Amino acid sequence: MAAVVGDIQGHNATAAALMGQIRTAVRAHASGGADPRRVLALTNRLLTALDTELLASAAYVRLDPRRRRALLASAGHPHPLLRHADGRVEALDAPGGMLLGIDPKAAYPHTRLALPAGATLALYTDGLTDLPGTDPDHALTALARRLSGAGEPDAPLDEIADALLQDHPVGTDDTTLLLLRPTEPVPE
Repeated sequence: MAAVVGDIQGHNATAAALMGQIRTAVRAHASGGADPRRVLALTNRLLTALDTELLASAAYVRLDPRRRRALLASAGHPHPLLRHADGRVEALDAPGGMLLGIDPKAAYPHTRLALPAGATLALYTDGLTDLPGTDPDHALTALARRLSGAGEPDAPLDEIADALLQDHPVGTDDTTLLLLRPTEPVPE
């Protein structure tokens, strides 16, 4: 399984169309079996070949729920958050590459993650943390604090999402939030 969250500059038809092309490219490369770093590198090459002035960020994670592991690659995207079963939250400081659309030769290293039982992985766009007049580091700390206190570890993901978005100001930048939680592994 795989999950991706991305964000593009702009809020117009051109930006929406380009994001559609990026989504199609990610899906095509991922379905071909490429690992996360290659998916982002190939998508980046496509975006630079389109010769657009718009840039995009992305976080791509390939999940192995049976083994409770994941591979994460990032292209200038905010750090995912990992909430452990005990409520502790950490920002995953994975090495990432530059935004998509800058350099066709850019590299996107990936990081191996353990997804312990009861953990929840949060992928989001910067609309959740880049708020006018707020330091992004403080906003990330506040988001981590809200995630830590967002219900029991086994609370439904939609309830956790509601808690994270409850006081988010309307009318700021667009916001995407994707929560992932491994289920019990299937015996082999």
